[in-house]
Amino acid sequence: MTVSDVGREGVRLVSRLAGVAISVPVVAEFVLLGAAVLVGRSLLDVGRKLLEARPRAQEPRKAA
Repeated sequence: MTVSDVGREGVRLVSRLAGVAISVPVVAEFVLLGAAVLVGRSLLDVGRKLLEARPRAQEPRKAA
């Protein structure tokens, strides 16, 4: 193993570490985005059900 081989191995190791360091936050961001979308849709669904279950306000009666 020559000095240039050792240098190449070092460069490969650094590039692999850089790739992992970049890919971990990207994957985590996609997971968080998916979770946020699911929570948002669930909240909208709960809101819709609450509005449907709420009794309608009666129209004011006109005085005769």
